[in-house]
Amino acid sequence: MVSPKVPESADIYNSLIPLLRTKPDELNTYIETVCCNVGIDNTRTQAHCHFIALDGNKRPRVKDFARFIGHKITDFAISRSEINRAIKEANDTHSTVPINKLNAKAQSLYTRLPKSGEGGEVLLSVLAETVLRLPQMITKMVLKTSTEMHVHGSDGIHIGVNESNGNLALYWGESKLHEDAAQAVRECFTSLAPFLRDSGGGGAAQERDLQLMRDGIDFDNTQLEEAMKHYLDPDDPMRNQLEYRGLCLVGFDSDAYPTEPNLKEKEEVKQDVEKIFNERKKHIGKRVIEERIHTFEIEIFFLPFPSVDDFRKAFRSELGLSNEQN
Repeated sequence: MVSPKVPESADIYNSLIPLLRTKPDELNTYIETVCCNVGIDNTRTQAHCHFIALDGNKRPRVKDFARFIGHKITDFAISRSEINRAIKEANDTHSTVPINKLNAKAQSLYTRLPKSGEGGEVLLSVLAETVLRLPQMITKMVLKTSTEMHVHGSDGIHIGVNESNGNLALYWGESKLHEDAAQAVRECFTSLAPFLRDSGGGGAAQERDLQLMRDGIDFDNTQLEEAMKHYLDPDDPMRNQLEYRGLCLVGFDSDAYPTEPNLKEKEEVKQDVEKIFNERKKHIGKRVIEERIHTFEIEIFFLPFPSVDDFRKAFRSELGLSNEQN
């Protein structure tokens, strides 16, 4: 029996590009870049450092940024085929009702828990697609059975292609927004490590997510979906060409930002954030090594906020969710 032909890696790479739902420059309004692709010593981790942009009166645009991320929830939470069906129906009927229904469905999936980290999960996905050009592999939000629970497993899964050997690269995502930078870094890599270290078997940390991908992959592209299933099937030889990588967002409180309008210029904020980043690089490397994931490719976004709690509250407000403790 002849096995179905699996597309070449170049074909898969070209097929992934249309899955992206962001433009490379669309974050430029809301975040400023300090540095990108900074190697962390003695690891295979690459760091990307950004900060929240300032408006004309030198105030960090946290609420505008939260609104922008809030507008991305439908892309993050709803499957591609469902989105495409709604777009087709809207085009056929010249009505926005199908799109409005999807937006309402996406909003209803978010937890009512005030301390939810789901804003960070959406932000990580947007950064992965915009900065790294890595499309989302699967949305797990639709699997939630209650708004009083979080989605189990990784915070997000994105895909790419290893250009040097043609392997399919699966990026396991973890997002941590915390007041303290050290704790955010520590919790991020502690959560990520099992998804990279576990090498298979029924009890592996990744197994549930891999099963969800095998059963529920939805690119609205049958040929690409079938190709992906070869890589995800533990009994298929193509599984030997699937490699795991890490994708992290570390957000934390920082006093680098002005506390009053017109007190601090953008370049001053940039210099202060760069200083914080340079001080934290050793800690990032230390945690990666201690978690024994230093030989894995990892991309980490380092993003200070004036207050992560204010960002979380602003994101939830954009979704019409309460910030009050029950």
